[in-house]
Amino acid sequence: MRFLIFDMDGVLVDTCRCHARAYGDLWERCGVTGPAYEAITGRPTLEVVREFTRFLTPSADALAEWVAFKQQRARRYLQSETVIYEDVAPSLAAVHREGIGMGVATGSSRETADVLLERAGIANYFRFVLTAEDTSRGKPDPEIYRRAVELSGVASEEAMVVEDSASGLEAAVAAAVPVACIRSGLQMASPLFLGSFTGLVDLTRAIGVEVA
Repeated sequence: MRFLIFDMDGVLVDTCRCHARAYGDLWERCGVTGPAYEAITGRPTLEVVREFTRFLTPSADALAEWVAFKQQRARRYLQSETVIYEDVAPSLAAVHREGIGMGVATGSSRETADVLLERAGIANYFRFVLTAEDTSRGKPDPEIYRRAVELSGVASEEAMVVEDSASGLEAAVAAAVPVACIRSGLQMASPLFLGSFTGLVDLTRAIGVEVA
């Protein structure tokens, strides 16, 4: 294993509650019965908002305003909650010591990703951070993971995606990249699926990296 590509939300930072609250605020504002957050996690905000407000036939300006509202609410909630998982910093430090490269591929916005990774003190570990602004199609489309492999400089079989959502797992497999799941317990039937792990320490140990 020469390169790890991490999803961010639900893998590196525990943002699910904050994003779920922000979406709830948006659905209430729009008068929409939105989906359960688990059904949309990992997908870009614009894509989700466009899908679930389609029957309102919103203008492009309205969509942009709603997306900005949701992202601003999420960032507000994130400012008041501890979001980094306890196993992340020691695991990334161990992977870094082993000389394994790392990057992030997230459906979050650039602003949110930068704020969270800096706040968590882990931004310097990553060779690149791909966000929703860097792709035209969100997960489960494989575009973001194909781009991540290109940026990693290694062959797809020498990389591994670390995910927690169904859409992210599907995206990695569609991009022909080996993928492991952490935290959520999801499974998938694919020869590229490497297993489901309780947390990041368990995963890093499974690939032969001991965490101090």
